[in-house]
Amino acid sequence: MHNPIIAILAAGVAGWLFGAVWYTSLGKVWQRALGLNPDDCKDKKMPMTPLVVAFLAAVVMSAVLYQLLTNLGVTGLAPSALAGLTIGVGFLLTSTLVNNLFQQKSLMLTVIDGAHWVLAVVVEAVVIALLA
Repeated sequence: MHNPIIAILAAGVAGWLFGAVWYTSLGKVWQRALGLNPDDCKDKKMPMTPLVVAFLAAVVMSAVLYQLLTNLGVTGLAPSALAGLTIGVGFLLTSTLVNNLFQQKSLMLTVIDGAHWVLAVVVEAVVIALLA
């Protein structure tokens, strides 16, 4: 029997690590999209509180995703990835888009953040499918 706690924790770690790689690789573009000057940010220390909260949020998201996939009877890699994509686009990308429009944020910020959330949920769903 598979352990759901292990699947949830592993999916949370995978989603969080994906975000770390995503924002590290797009850091300067993301900073510009926020209206920041990357040169002004390069000597600043990374704040720990958002990193810890992001990790905890990834674990919570994985737990909810595990519950959704289980209750819907979604099994297998491709169906789980498709479910993650659907949830990511249907809930996370749309929420990011609406928030950023009302906050008058740039379209590039919406693309970067929205794509991150969609892909993070796909990664988490795939890990859950592999381990659950």
